[in-house]
Amino acid sequence: MLSDFEVISGQKIYYTSSESMREVDNDSIDVIVTSPPYNRNKIYSDDKGNVYDDDQAIDEYESLLRKVWSECFRVLAPHGLFFLNIGDSAKNQGFSEYVCQFALKSGFKRLQTIIWVKSILGKGHYTPSGRDRRLNNIFEYIFLLVKDRKKYRINPKAEGIGIPYADKSNIGRYGKSDLRDAGNVWFIPYSRTTGATIKKGHEAPFPIELPYRCIKLAGAKNVLDPFMGTGTTLTAARILGIKGIGYEKYPRKDVIRERINLHQFSPQPTVLLPHLELTVRKYVSLFEGTSFQELLQKKAFTFTKAEYKEIKIVYDVLAGLNQNSSLLVDYLIYYEQHFGSDSSSDRRTRLTSFLEK
Repeated sequence: MLSDFEVISGQKIYYTSSESMREVDNDSIDVIVTSPPYNRNKIYSDDKGNVYDDDQAIDEYESLLRKVWSECFRVLAPHGLFFLNIGDSAKNQGFSEYVCQFALKSGFKRLQTIIWVKSILGKGHYTPSGRDRRLNNIFEYIFLLVKDRKKYRINPKAEGIGIPYADKSNIGRYGKSDLRDAGNVWFIPYSRTTGATIKKGHEAPFPIELPYRCIKLAGAKNVLDPFMGTGTTLTAARILGIKGIGYEKYPRKDVIRERINLHQFSPQPTVLLPHLELTVRKYVSLFEGTSFQELLQKKAFTFTKAEYKEIKIVYDVLAGLNQNSSLLVDYLIYYEQHFGSDSSSDRRTRLTSFLEK
């Protein structure tokens, strides 16, 4: 094994800059998935302590991108797809578009812009934008680029990518299967695997769900990541059973090896919001006629503080959906009377008055 080259679980890694990818043949790559350095003073360092300057002069940063994107254009097959992920910072709005323009100047054609939503309504990860001066930044861009507009291939209804119809009467009307295109807004929260161990040396890894989805959309047999980081794209390639090639000039090799070799991932099934709402209504209707006293006799409750907090959340949600929650009111009053809580007497009065309606 050469010092700048390694094969991990069938995935090829070149520990050098992707400004020259002479190891990769012309027109040989099915899909490229990558996120370049954001040039906003993040930390990228290798095992030897070498640190990448992520605060380069703009001409140096442009030179790097021009070289890498030109190489990406050379190696991507005419039928291939290029998913370019990058986000704006709070103080540098429009930066993502600026990076995309260099890819277009290298010959790529812009097919579509995908919005990657990282956080929504309390779930996921977001970038704080600075007190009350701006809105929190909860999304990034994924620019979908192609080499040849007439020859590229994409499968929006691929297994694990397409989503079921909310209205099942549409099956047969628009297609034979219960799958439709999920669209160009992706909600992908960060996985728990993007914690301190994975981030060590690389401050901005994307979640494995992102390259997994891109590879599936392309129906790819191989994938390239010219800014490999911790090896997320190649980990997705290993899990999907395809070949991956990655370039990383500042590697944390133990982190990369552990992730590519060992990380497991299974996509979560899609739960449509209309179906979630239906589930809530059906579950509530099943509890109609069931009293709190009956459940109490069956020892259905533990009356722990954790359960109490969860029940309060469920109560608030059901009340907000105008669903019958009297059973939960009984629980909350019982808990506060027998086990105590920090709830005010005003709250207990409010719950009691609810029961009397």
